[in-house]
Amino acid sequence: MAKLQVAIDLLTTKDALELAGKVAPYIDIIELGTPLIKSEGLAVITAMKQAFPDKLVFADFKTADAGELEADMAFKAGADYITILGATGNATIEGAVKAAKAHGRAWW
Repeated sequence: MAKLQVAIDLLTTKDALELAGKVAPYIDIIELGTPLIKSEGLAVITAMKQAFPDKLVFADFKTADAGELEADMAFKAGADYITILGATGNATIEGAVKAAKAHGRAWW
């Protein structure tokens, strides 16, 4: 079954939570954009997951290296998914998969 995702590229947790609240009844996945995560840090992931525990939270990290470390950080904060750059090295991808498995997250 298809899932509907919304990308939130705002710059504050407050604005992101407000927008997510408006669209939550209609979506399955809340994507937290790279600018939002860089602006607000990992706390925005935790805040979104706490506010919408029934939604999948997708952290758009665009990880290029330190895959296991960054994936572990995102999953500990409450993310269900993260992004890894496809052009990165195998070690980054393998590390992110290892972290995903350790946190019981999907890794495909």
